Amino acid sequence: MDVIRKRELWLYAAVWGLVFALVPLVLFFSVLSGTDEQFAWRDILPLWGGILPFLLLFVLHNHLAAPFLERKRIGPYLAVTLTLLVVFAVYCFFSGNRPPEMAGGGPPPPPGGPFGMEEGFRPAPPDGRRPVTPEVLKIIMGVLVVVTNLGVKAVFRNYRNEQKLQELKAQSLGQQLETLRYQINPHFFMNTLNNIHALVDIDPDKAKESIEVFSKLMRIVLYEGNAPTISISRETEYLGHYVSLMRLRYPESVDIVLDVQEDMPEAQVPPLLLASFAENAFKHGVSYEEKSFIHISVAVRDGTVCFKCVNSRHPAKADAEHGLGLDNVRKRLDLLYGARYSLDIEETVNVYDVRLRMPAREDVL
Repeated sequence: MDVIRKRELWLYAAVWGLVFALVPLVLFFSVLSGTDEQFAWRDILPLWGGILPFLLLFVLHNHLAAPFLERKRIGPYLAVTLTLLVVFAVYCFFSGNRPPEMAGGGPPPPPGGPFGMEEGFRPAPPDGRRPVTPEVLKIIMGVLVVVTNLGVKAVFRNYRNEQKLQELKAQSLGQQLETLRYQINPHFFMNTLNNIHALVDIDPDKAKESIEVFSKLMRIVLYEGNAPTISISRETEYLGHYVSLMRLRYPESVDIVLDVQEDMPEAQVPPLLLASFAENAFKHGVSYEEKSFIHISVAVRDGTVCFKCVNSRHPAKADAEHGLGLDNVRKRLDLLYGARYSLDIEETVNVYDVRLRMPAREDVL
C-alpha cells in the first residue's frame, strides 16, 4: 500500500472517529448546560446505532464501488453505487423509524391533540409544501456521504497523479543530464589529449608534466564526475588542474589568471560545469599572434556561487562555433536550476565576458 493510500485511509478513520466522538461530547455539554439531567451511556448507544448505517454505506462504496471508478469502469461503478443507495433508502423507510409506541404495535394515539388534531399530526405549511420526512433526510445524508467520498478520492487521486508526474520528470531530468555528461566528457578530453599531443614534439618535458596533470583530472572525473553534484572545492581543484595544463601549452605572454576565494564556504555544483566555461575560453580566447588573456574567478557569497570568466576575443575566431560544451552547460543549468540561476554573457569586439550566479546548495539530481 502506497503512502498516499495510507494517508487517505487515515483521513477516513479520523473523520469517522470524530463523528462518533461528537455524540458523547454533545450529550456531556448538554448536561453541563442544564438541558439534560444526567449523562447516561444508554442514551449514546442508540445514537451510535443510527450512525452505523451511514458508516456501512461509506465502507461499501469506498471498497466495492469506488475501485471500479478508479479503473475507469463507469458502468459497473454506477450499477454498484445505485444498488447501494437503493438498499440504503429501503432500509431508511423500513428500519423502525416509526414512533416507539407505533413500533410496539400498540393502539394509535387518542385524539385530543391541540385544536382537536391527533398527536403527531403535522399541518401542512401555509405555502402548501409538504415537510421533509426524517427518512428523506437520511437518504439525502447518505447521498452526501457518497459524494463526499468521491470528492476526497478525487483530491487524493490528483495528488497521486502529481506525485507520479514529478517522479517521471525527475527520471527524465536524470536521463537528460546523464546524456549531457556523456557528451561533455569525451568532447573535453579529446581537446585535452590533442593539446598534449601537440606538446610531445615541441617540449617533451612539458608533455610529461601535462600527462601527470591529466591523470589528476581523470581521477576526479572517474570517481566524482558522474555524481549529481560535486563540492565546490573539488570543482575548483579540477579547474586548477585544467588551467595548469593550459599554462604548459601556451607561452607566458598569454595572461592567465585563476582567482579562487580562500576559505570558501561549503557549496555543491554540477561537476565539470565551471571547467566547461574555462575550456571555451581557452579554445576561442587565445591567439599566438595577438595579445591574449583569460581571467577566471570563483567565489561563494551569501549562499550563491559567483563565477566569472573573461577572455580576449579575436576576429579570426569570433565566427567559430563554440561546440557542444557551452550549449550543454546552458541545458544543464536550465534543467537543474530553472529560473534560479543567472547567466550573463557580454560580447564586444575584443572581450568575451561570462558571469554565472547559481545557488550554492541545491537538491539537484
